[in-house]
Amino acid sequence: MSDSLAKAGVKVRRLTLSDILRENIIWVVLIFSILILSIASPVFLTPSNALNILRTVSILGIVAIGMTFPMIGGSFDLTVGATMGLATVIAIQSQPTDFWSALVAIFAALVAGLIVGIINGIFMGWFETNSVVTTIGMMYVVWGVTLIYTQARHVWATDMFLPLAELGTGHIGPIPVPIIAFVFAALLGTFALNSTRFGRYLYATGGNTEGARLSGIEVWRVRLIAFICSGLAAAFAGIVVAARVKNVDPSFGVGFEFEALTAVILGGTSLFGGRGSVSGTVAGVLILGVLANAMTLLGISIHFQMMIKGVILVLAVAADVLVRRRRG
Repeated sequence: MSDSLAKAGVKVRRLTLSDILRENIIWVVLIFSILILSIASPVFLTPSNALNILRTVSILGIVAIGMTFPMIGGSFDLTVGATMGLATVIAIQSQPTDFWSALVAIFAALVAGLIVGIINGIFMGWFETNSVVTTIGMMYVVWGVTLIYTQARHVWATDMFLPLAELGTGHIGPIPVPIIAFVFAALLGTFALNSTRFGRYLYATGGNTEGARLSGIEVWRVRLIAFICSGLAAAFAGIVVAARVKNVDPSFGVGFEFEALTAVILGGTSLFGGRGSVSGTVAGVLILGVLANAMTLLGISIHFQMMIKGVILVLAVAADVLVRRRRG
């Protein structure tokens, strides 16, 4: 398969030592940041604070891992925040008080994410529309559906089925369950990208779309699956949120896509497709969590925190453009 891809002009992903170092530089930055911040605040590196950071970023991590798939394929998915919000509302509004109602709530939330992913995938894969414009439009559609479904009212679950509630608030030993869900999503995403034909096709599609077509890859199908992965990840994150908070405003989740986008780009996924990894996204998520936690401990205002996140996104985008120019 790699020979046919090469003949078609597709850049086959063979990692050199410099590639490995470049793709993992974000982990070096993360470790360096932790060391500096642990000196600035003695509370920062305590086990309880470390678990707090991981629990806080777990939702963002699940969403960002899903977003990584379409971005590697050369597309954006800016519906993830609204999709997560819709899934959260569905899971809560279903009033999962026993096993069967909890099963229905989980199934309905995942189906909502699946439908959004399929619609996005059809537009980007089959019609090849602009992913930024299309997913922004879909974001408003999903948000509108959420508002109609809830009649724009706050929703809550009065007596959530305990095993489902444990997904958001439970522990396995000292480890909060949302962290385990985050790790599970990371392992599953890594396997899909690195050990499946779909993963190889996704990198080829993002790196050279026409070359991928010439090599026999069904680009539309690859992009469809990538958006389905993103939609399901956002819905899964919404279920974890529902289990954790049990009540939410229907506008919840809108705007969350930009935090996920920051984490994905910060983790080394290219804006232009063909490059990225789940491990890099995880590192990007952790850096955002570490910085947010440290700024809170140091008493930095939330307004400055928002500004700093914006600066990080702009710098990450600029760095991606410079890397692409150097590779020429």
